[in-house]
Amino acid sequence: MNRNKTRSSLLGIAGGYLVYLAYELFRDRNIAETTMTPFARWLFIALFVLFGGGLMVYAFLQWKKADKAEEEEKKDDPESLK
Repeated sequence: MNRNKTRSSLLGIAGGYLVYLAYELFRDRNIAETTMTPFARWLFIALFVLFGGGLMVYAFLQWKKADKAEEEEKKDDPESLK
């Protein structure tokens, strides 16, 4: 596994964690013992879902790009044909 695949995997995990945080905020939205206003809670839920989902899509595209580059590298390497 090359460096770009590792980086994209970590980005995907970070995006998943942001979506998980949004779920946690959504799940606990009716708890009254909080200092966060409902507007701020919904704002952060929307932002975490937006950025987390975007980060996961970006990570997937980067992973596919790295996979394609790895295949091209193997194809051009004469030692791999032996």
